Amino acid sequence: MLKILHAADLHLCSPMALFSPQEAAARRVRQLTALEALFADALTLGAQMILLAGDVFDSPCPEQGFANRFFELLAAQPVPVVIAPGNHDHYREQGVWQREMPGNVCVFSDHVLHYFDFPALGATVYGYAFTAENMPSPELGTAGDLLPDRTAILLAHGDLQAPLSPYAPISYAQLERSGFAYAALGHIHRPPTAMRVGGTTVSYSGFFAGRGFDEPGPGRALLVELEGEYVGITPLCSTADRFEVTELDCTGAVSDAEIRARLQTMLAARRDGPHTVLRVRLVGDVGLDCDTDPTRLPQSAEGYDLLELRDGTVPIFDSGYLEKDPTLRGAYYRALLPGLTASDAETRALAATALRMGLAALSGREV
Repeated sequence: MLKILHAADLHLCSPMALFSPQEAAARRVRQLTALEALFADALTLGAQMILLAGDVFDSPCPEQGFANRFFELLAAQPVPVVIAPGNHDHYREQGVWQREMPGNVCVFSDHVLHYFDFPALGATVYGYAFTAENMPSPELGTAGDLLPDRTAILLAHGDLQAPLSPYAPISYAQLERSGFAYAALGHIHRPPTAMRVGGTTVSYSGFFAGRGFDEPGPGRALLVELEGEYVGITPLCSTADRFEVTELDCTGAVSDAEIRARLQTMLAARRDGPHTVLRVRLVGDVGLDCDTDPTRLPQSAEGYDLLELRDGTVPIFDSGYLEKDPTLRGAYYRALLPGLTASDAETRALAATALRMGLAALSGREV
């Protein structure tokens, strides 16, 4: 049985723009440490090869010292490492891939399909490199083009979800006639479930470390087992720093002090790891005097590198009274009423925010 580690979209050397330069640098170092831990875990589980399906770096010319540390890590691995550069770290003149590679590292350097053969493992890895930020649909060939008596693996950065994508769109028809046993793909950060296309099992490994709130939770890679027609896939969670997103139900709160208390209780009950970045969306029906402006609520919490609050609450009001109120308050409410009763949730939420802010201003409270 052949066991491989399939990872992609590491985006090493990302700028980490949410953080100070010092904290961003520290997060980049911790990400490389997490990658080292991932390799160690995979080897313990019997991995015989490491496949990196593109966007290993966030740019084609990352900081030289960091790149040197990465290649030292690869050189220390006792198994072959194969890399298919992606759109972010595409193969180019004076780029990160144009150097003398460690003896165990193979890097695709052309947009045309090539292969690296590993007779001792009974496997051949086929792939290509992005040589610019964009790439047309690659030619993957057919089963008749493959080396005989080998487990054929495709290592590729490409888009299986959008036929008109500028990022090497791959079609199901291409995969169906390709003859690969496994397609190790990169590019889609929040991947769909692995699928079978003809005789090929196709999977994206997903992101390795979140870089923003659109990538919440732990990153991952895949331990893949191949034997004959059998393909087993086991996710391996990354220990890299995380972004997390959650909601806090503020229903019934009548003051911002009550919301603060609920927020502190929720944070104390969570068990997030060190260096977590957390976004909390406040939701529910709250009193009109309840100040839910995120800028006036706590923006930090012990154990979190960053706490971000978003307001999605809706004010509780006496609609019967406001509908008949002859003052400016009533007129303001009636002007917003079409939005407050709209079928679209986003429109209702926007109107509710306007109502809360307007009534606060009319009452002389700070907006």
